[in-house]
Amino acid sequence: MEKILGTVYGYFEFLFGSFFAEYLWGYNCDTQAYDNPNLFNSIGLTTIAIALAIVLLYYYFLNHPRLNGAGHWFIFLLLASAINLLVAYFWTVSDYVSGNIQDCLQYTRDEAGNILAQLIYKTDCWKFGIANAWVSAIVFVIFSFMLKWWSSNCKHSPTLLKYKK
Repeated sequence: MEKILGTVYGYFEFLFGSFFAEYLWGYNCDTQAYDNPNLFNSIGLTTIAIALAIVLLYYYFLNHPRLNGAGHWFIFLLLASAINLLVAYFWTVSDYVSGNIQDCLQYTRDEAGNILAQLIYKTDCWKFGIANAWVSAIVFVIFSFMLKWWSSNCKHSPTLLKYKK
């Protein structure tokens, strides 16, 4: 499980960049090893928990006939994605602002220590949030198709096929 979530997020690395991914994998500049906390796991498990909670809310706690439609289901999918976008953004931007992302991942420096290039920007936190929103949407769809069958009112939402009567 340790590398599964990181691999899933790796498909979205083109959004937030390889240096930001190294930070999320837990790269330590001092030891040149991945011995810092793997944030892909922490953020990924939080994303899974939030998506599951919203699926359960839709199918079992609200479970109203008026909500039995693809439009309402899609609103809940967007809600889960938006919440998880903000979770990922605030999780990573707090490290960015407080200086917890190590210097070797943030900057390229010359021998005198002058900054030649910045490698990680604050916008990368937003881009990772967008990637997390996509992961959340995928997880939401998977949980929906797994758990909708026992709902008394919303078991046909969403549907892959239109039923003709």
